[in-house]
Amino acid sequence: MEHMKSVRDRSSVMQIVRVASGNCLEQYDFFVYGFYAAYIARSFFPTGDNATSLMLSLATFGAGFLMRPLGAIFLGSYIDRVGRRKGLIVTLAIMAVGTLTIAMTPSYEAIGLLAPVIVLVGRLLQGFSAGAESGGVSVYLAEIASPKSRGFFTSWQSASQQVAVMIAAAIGLALQSTLSPEQMNDWGWRVPLLIGCLIIPVILWLRRSLPETKAYLHMEHKAHSIGESLRELQQSWGLILTGMAMSILTTTTFYMITAYTPTFGEKALGLSPQDVLLVTIMVGVSNFLWLPIGGALSDRIGRTPILLVVPVTVLAIAFPLMSWLVAAPTFGALAAVLLTFSACFGLYNGALIARLTEIMPPAIRTLGFSLAFSLATSLFGGFTPLVSTALIHATGSNSAPAIWLCFAAFISFVGVAASTRLSRPIAEGAR
Repeated sequence: MEHMKSVRDRSSVMQIVRVASGNCLEQYDFFVYGFYAAYIARSFFPTGDNATSLMLSLATFGAGFLMRPLGAIFLGSYIDRVGRRKGLIVTLAIMAVGTLTIAMTPSYEAIGLLAPVIVLVGRLLQGFSAGAESGGVSVYLAEIASPKSRGFFTSWQSASQQVAVMIAAAIGLALQSTLSPEQMNDWGWRVPLLIGCLIIPVILWLRRSLPETKAYLHMEHKAHSIGESLRELQQSWGLILTGMAMSILTTTTFYMITAYTPTFGEKALGLSPQDVLLVTIMVGVSNFLWLPIGGALSDRIGRTPILLVVPVTVLAIAFPLMSWLVAAPTFGALAAVLLTFSACFGLYNGALIARLTEIMPPAIRTLGFSLAFSLATSLFGGFTPLVSTALIHATGSNSAPAIWLCFAAFISFVGVAASTRLSRPIAEGAR
């Protein structure tokens, strides 16, 4: 009843929509690169060997994640100093510049080595922005929620990303159905990027209309410089590393079942582009449904039970499911496996986001959340497509990505177990 009462509050609902819509667009721009990595490889990284070109494209995709910790530090501390609203407008603007850069870059044939360099710059800008975007949105949602509905409210940060997955995949499916392979290689892959750029003015207007959170306005202690923020951060490294460990499973699973799906489905399983994009849409819908369930369930039974059970479940099922999939690589098998992982992701992430906002010190709430999550994403999740592809080549087995998934599950289990022993008291509303 508490959740329904909160959702019926019109002002809260509109705030969720306005802040999450910007997060949706930023993540859409970010995911499009992963979805169309094979086409980008042919346009900007022509080596004469398809596998090498794809690896270079995926490495550039991963390079954007290396900028996330820097974005978390500079933009995260900026959001903590000047306010959630102003900071989230800045992250959106930087993402827009990065996306437009990639969309408008001429091919390698036209400008030579300058093409991959410009694309890399665009990816680095996207990564810098994304470093604080998810944290900023999560903190905003946590601060407008009541303690008994914080898990449900913060789950919409990730749920909005699933809308981005569905839109990006649906556009890709439409393009695959209407354009020839030559047209897709020449210019079709740029269309989703340009669509994202065209929507930016609307999302920017929505963000500008956001009110500042009361929790931020009433905060007793705020850092007034990045130096102050960093000094506070130095005293909280245990929390940051624990938060990073807890986040590894969610970011690795997410990118494996979304951004890596088109590459894995086509290259490793031999399925058609239409089939893998349709599965990606199904995964987006599934994630969208499971995330609020995970958040709401964590409000009722606590964050810790969910955060401990899911990693153990992933450790138990990852290899059997992947082995079954590669033995019979059909559309139905791919859908069944990824939808199972989707349920694990949704339940875990739905509880995780609230927990991360609750354990961070108020003065660096956005910085702490963003840095912990960005480190997990940049060192693990962002390189999931590259590592998974490398594992397949190294082992000769298409089920090898399960190794990476199990490793992530183990580290996150250890992180969650450690978080239950933290001496720092958890904020009101944590369970």
